[in-house]
Amino acid sequence: MHAFKPCDLTPLITQLAKNHHRQLLILCGDHNWAISQYTQLISSTSEQALALSQHSNLKSAQWPEHIHEILGQEFSVALYDGYCGITPNKLAALSGTIKAGGLLILILPELSQLDSWIDPAIKKYLSCGHNANRSLFLKRWQRLIPSLPISVLSQKYGANLNIPAAQDNHANTACQTQEHVISTLRTQLQKGSTSPSLLSADRGRGKSATLGLLAASMPEQQFVICTIQYRAIKNAFKHLALELGVEYNGHEKQLANLHYVPPDQVLTMPLDDTVVLIDEAATLPVPTLVAIEQRASQCIFSSTLVGYEGNGRGYTLKFADYLSKKYTTYTQLTLTQPLRYNHSDPLEFAVNRLFALDSHYQTDAIATLNSIHFTELTAPQLELDESLLQQTFALLVTAHYQTTVNDFRQLLDSPSQRLFAVMQQSTILGICLVNIEGQLEETIQSAISQGTRRPQGHLLPQQLFQVQGQMAFLSARCARIVRIAIAPQRQKRQLGTQLLNYTEQQLNNTVDYFGSSFGCDSQLLQFWQNNGYQLVKLGFKKDKSSGQYAAMVIKSQSALQCQQQSLQSDFEKAFYYQLMNHYRDLPCSLILKIILKFKAKPLSDALLTQFRFIVTKNTNLEQYSPMIWQVITTHPTLLSDLPRISQQLAISLLLQNNTKEWVQQTLSLHSKKQFNIALQALVKELYARISIKSE
Repeated sequence: MHAFKPCDLTPLITQLAKNHHRQLLILCGDHNWAISQYTQLISSTSEQALALSQHSNLKSAQWPEHIHEILGQEFSVALYDGYCGITPNKLAALSGTIKAGGLLILILPELSQLDSWIDPAIKKYLSCGHNANRSLFLKRWQRLIPSLPISVLSQKYGANLNIPAAQDNHANTACQTQEHVISTLRTQLQKGSTSPSLLSADRGRGKSATLGLLAASMPEQQFVICTIQYRAIKNAFKHLALELGVEYNGHEKQLANLHYVPPDQVLTMPLDDTVVLIDEAATLPVPTLVAIEQRASQCIFSSTLVGYEGNGRGYTLKFADYLSKKYTTYTQLTLTQPLRYNHSDPLEFAVNRLFALDSHYQTDAIATLNSIHFTELTAPQLELDESLLQQTFALLVTAHYQTTVNDFRQLLDSPSQRLFAVMQQSTILGICLVNIEGQLEETIQSAISQGTRRPQGHLLPQQLFQVQGQMAFLSARCARIVRIAIAPQRQKRQLGTQLLNYTEQQLNNTVDYFGSSFGCDSQLLQFWQNNGYQLVKLGFKKDKSSGQYAAMVIKSQSALQCQQQSLQSDFEKAFYYQLMNHYRDLPCSLILKIILKFKAKPLSDALLTQFRFIVTKNTNLEQYSPMIWQVITTHPTLLSDLPRISQQLAISLLLQNNTKEWVQQTLSLHSKKQFNIALQALVKELYARISIKSE
């Protein structure tokens, strides 16, 4: 082994401090050697360091499970021990804690070994029954690291310090940008504008600080600031305190005119004359954001453009689309220059490249849909073709705001995943990400049935088994459609359907059924229904990020048709009951999409006779609602062509069993007479539909 010479980091640290920059320092070599080098490096500094490691020689180290335990802190030096496993979310979050002039230290084996090294975190990306003999994610690192502004201390090859050239400090420009944003927001609020404002920025641009300074600039105005984790908005309170000259100890929930409130409480508290600030808005469900916007007379939504918490452009697209439909204009502001460190920061650049956080999909690159072709993309192909990889991940981020850099590693390192694409020349227009599941060994099937095991992966087979205990779903082979992502400007052109059809054609001979699980809304459900998928399960807990119940749809080959029909039949029976209690908050449009696919049954002669009798009567709700309910649930397709108010009345009042008063208020039926007229119209319209069908 090469005799390693001690390395003097002073020139590097001095230049980083002068440039107001940060850098990644990799310690490459034996685990114990690297820990020893780290210990020596930090022994000369009096500042507190954060070490993420499980090594026994680092007594003060920690290995947090959640990244919110890392964020909201600042360090001059932080360590990530790669021998404990490379979890991209965790490492990227740690990079956000490094102060200007500081170092993020990463421990790895020698770079020449990365293409064959298997780290402990690889098991997170392996479904039960799969093994890995390499990591394409780390092989890509091996290729990228030498070209990035990263310093390396190698046990075998010695030191290779990447000392940056001197650079002017652009802090004044960043401060001017921040001051302009604050001035614009303050002017909007003082004018009494009720249209919301969206503030976006990459990490380190001072979003939270900007919100605190805005509150400080309007001391007579009351502000509520909300986010999921209090520590994420500490900088808002810190800068408010500095600006007003008041004390802040790092834990106060109310300071001067700024009050922290969790998002769920914002929806129940009075907001008169209060400006609501929503920080890290992309971590909240869009329905929650909509509800806050509807309750607050003035609000500002602030969020990271692309981040390791999963805050993607999907949030910007989805919520901005809602706002653009409601308001003719609303304010959109962006902080581009970093405040906590200088522009062109080496650490930010390296982390963005290593985790593809700088990937951008060029939405204006395609003029027409001529000459498109379908193909399968493999993980080795993506690892070698950086353009394809960047396009793929950018599409995933754009399509779903929960996409994180952990998903980026899974894209390269999960052997059970398949990726299909629709392309135009070398440009990806859409992708279909599939996970192959099921075909579990009998011992694992037995353990699942006894409730003693929940093997990693195989989400769809295990969920379907839990519904009725049908072992066939555990032994059969399944293709779960994880995500279909189409370029935003190429949507609504049937590309998603064409890509799904191509995917099914490629896998038809190798799987027994297809399926998917997704946050259920009427538009998404209709897509799957139009493509022959049947809804067989709806979750009972709303997803914290989407605010929706998880839907499970399947499309079986002939071998599993009986099992699928049994699931459908049970779901239909249970759904009508659950509508009256658990699903009373489901939107009418979604319920209609669900029940119109239910199998219609013949109406009995006795029921038809009774129904014919009440058509000419003044409908008595209490007396006749059971009969109307029976007609609708026996033959739900009768609702398909009715006027919208009749559909809503039938669903809200009869199927969901909401109170007469609630329905009157919701449907704007302001008097008893209006309500009775609407109910009588529903009965007559249903009977008219029955008469047409019986002709």
